[in-house]
Amino acid sequence: METVSENKTPWQRVFAKFGLSQRELGKRLGSDGSKINKALKDEDGFINGRDQAKLMSLGDELGIDISPVDLVPKRDE
Repeated sequence: METVSENKTPWQRVFAKFGLSQRELGKRLGSDGSKINKALKDEDGFINGRDQAKLMSLGDELGIDISPVDLVPKRDE
């Protein structure tokens, strides 16, 4: 199981867990790869509430454990 890295944003942590391309993850979330690319490059990498729900649902569908801790910044970020 992957450990949560201290230096990763929420989007980077969640993206790594899925193991999909940016394009494929975007497609499965009803978006496109450019949104994922932008989110991964963002310094804060915050995940909005709507995307959090979509990511958790997709995680359930694919058997990937996405916990609330993965979706929010760590206290020291």
